[in-house]
Amino acid sequence: MNEYVDFAINIGKRIISANCQLEKDLSKPGLVRRAVDFPSLMLSLGFSSAYMFYISKVEKYENVHKVYQVLKGVSNDTSVICEELQKKESAGYSGYIGILLLTLEKIGKNVIITSDTSKLYYELIDIATKVDFKDERIMLLYLNEIKKVLEALPYE
Repeated sequence: MNEYVDFAINIGKRIISANCQLEKDLSKPGLVRRAVDFPSLMLSLGFSSAYMFYISKVEKYENVHKVYQVLKGVSNDTSVICEELQKKESAGYSGYIGILLLTLEKIGKNVIITSDTSKLYYELIDIATKVDFKDERIMLLYLNEIKKVLEALPYE
């Protein structure tokens, strides 16, 4: 199995292990919608613009750090995953940024974010300046696999 698929599967497993109870309807959870939309947005606007758009939609910055910690296996507080899987319009942005941070780390970028919400915003926007075109191309390989894995989540 290639490293992109393996990385995406590990994220999918951590999300599924949260055992979230989702609303029974045909709409996709917020986190899945974000995973579907981001790769094409990044291709059309570039990483920095797409990333800043997602940052602008975040309602709870602390959730970015919480999701990041859960997906890294550092935290067991999976309630934040369930929050990001809600089917409301604002859901999923924090969670997907957490996934982006993990992906950046995977490609060798130095990602430093704290749980200190007064600093977190600044740390997150600084990341927008650290990704170049070469990084975008490598990230796209991971993000497309994550998109597939999250689309296959049993949420209906």
